[in-house]
Amino acid sequence: MLSEVLLFIAFMALFLTLNYLVFAFGGHWFFYHYLGPKIPHRRILENEASNAQILKEKRRSFHTQIMFMILALVIYGLYRAGYTKIYTTIDERGYLYFALSVLLMHQLHDAYFYWTHRLMHQWKPLQKYHFVHHESAPPTPYSSLSFHPVEAFIQGLYWIIISLMLPIHVYWLFAFYSFMFYINMWGHTSYEFWHKDLLTHKILKHLNTPTHHNIHHKYHKANFSIYYNLWDKLCGTNHPEYENHYRAVKAKTELAKTSKLMKMMKL
Repeated sequence: MLSEVLLFIAFMALFLTLNYLVFAFGGHWFFYHYLGPKIPHRRILENEASNAQILKEKRRSFHTQIMFMILALVIYGLYRAGYTKIYTTIDERGYLYFALSVLLMHQLHDAYFYWTHRLMHQWKPLQKYHFVHHESAPPTPYSSLSFHPVEAFIQGLYWIIISLMLPIHVYWLFAFYSFMFYINMWGHTSYEFWHKDLLTHKILKHLNTPTHHNIHHKYHKANFSIYYNLWDKLCGTNHPEYENHYRAVKAKTELAKTSKLMKMMKL
């Protein structure tokens, strides 16, 4: 029993570390050292993160991952005791449910994140814990997990709730964490890559953008959603300057494209 627990701890440590290396370290290197200098016109916020801010983000991210490790051990203990609805064989519920369950998990997390995030902004007892995250201004990929332990607990609690409520294959618990980290990393970059007409597209207008979350870090209010813009639209919590900021960034990008084309044509 002890050897199994130690093996699980080692596996989780490796899993969490690899995710952080890929999405935090890798994301920062890619956007701020490799690609960033080539695309200044895609910058959302002009100010740069200080070395002190990044060091603080790394330290807090380490504490967050300790909290995630503790919560993972709780899930492991609940699973071994037979309290969760986690299953390990796809044939147990079939491939159709296997596919649909992650879509449901995704939608539930979208709602969970919006309402807990909004609560941490609007309920005073939680504000001081969440505003630790808002010391990251502008945000960077390192700030994706830069939380106070209380917020880290709230963020990680979703995995316990979902394992108790929804029959979910163990694979999705790990794959969805990586997906969440990936999306969170994009939201904390200072570069915008979505199409200039995103906000008027029939389907894509419902997606969130890096600009959406950058504006949240700039003004410290509104823009509470993560994957989709549906909850912010439904509840009227989009920041009034969001669309103007997005269009301003895309205007810079279009101007840069035109200038590059004219240089190539020697006009």
